[in-house]
Amino acid sequence: MKLIATQTPFTIDNTELTRGPYPPCGFLPLPETDLGNGDCFGLYWPLGYENQPPVVCELYHDEWLIKPAFSNAVKLSEWLKLNDYDPYENQLTIDDTDFSVTHFEHGKNYRSSSDIDNALHHILAACHNFPEVSEYWLTLASLCMQTGDQTCASDAALNGFLANWAFGIPHDKILYFLKLAAGSEIFQTDPVVQRVAAGELTLHFGGVKENNNYPAITACINDYLKINKPLNALKLLQNYAFVMSSETTAFQTRYHFSPDEWRTQFSELCLTHTGDNRRDIQVI
Repeated sequence: MKLIATQTPFTIDNTELTRGPYPPCGFLPLPETDLGNGDCFGLYWPLGYENQPPVVCELYHDEWLIKPAFSNAVKLSEWLKLNDYDPYENQLTIDDTDFSVTHFEHGKNYRSSSDIDNALHHILAACHNFPEVSEYWLTLASLCMQTGDQTCASDAALNGFLANWAFGIPHDKILYFLKLAAGSEIFQTDPVVQRVAAGELTLHFGGVKENNNYPAITACINDYLKINKPLNALKLLQNYAFVMSSETTAFQTRYHFSPDEWRTQFSELCLTHTGDNRRDIQVI
């Protein structure tokens, strides 16, 4: 993963780069932004965007949640300085016009005023600017349904399912849109769509001794690799580990899950299919 030194006014410690499942692989905490209790800001490279500049995300450690915050480290630095390094007390904001968070807020506002065209413009921009947030894709799917574009809605729903669950577990409405997609010729061979439609794959995890969602996700991963859609497979593998990590040790043992083995497997597959193992940062 690449990082331009002149665009990063923070201490960079390559050894702090996280390897997942949580914080997600590809997140680099910035020590100057430590908020206590494990919360902090950090640089993050979305999966498949390893050669692009990282965005800034905020880590909510105890909530097992991460959120996009700023388009780059310079914006974060400006925000901290504006607030005298006490942003949650002063609550002053900066302009970050072309970032996903801003686009998403604009899109929601336009939608609430029934301006669907402008809502679509901004929600699409949010999804493409930062594709790892399921809520963005669900909003796009809903807007596409409003305009009668079933294919767009189905594609958005699939992206919403595959989005990084560390940024929020998908809403069950995603499954509704995926079931609608099952009859489309475009999605007749998609592993996730077809298993959701068949009732073999849901979004229910935890609290049970056995959960068929895990073998179903594994089957989807293998199918995506077979049909040459490795990025979809990597996204699912990432999400599999995220939810599995919240299960009990006994449950993980039953399903033969080892965090260390997963980290090695994920890194090797990333190197094979993206050309980057997501273990190192190249400062240029």
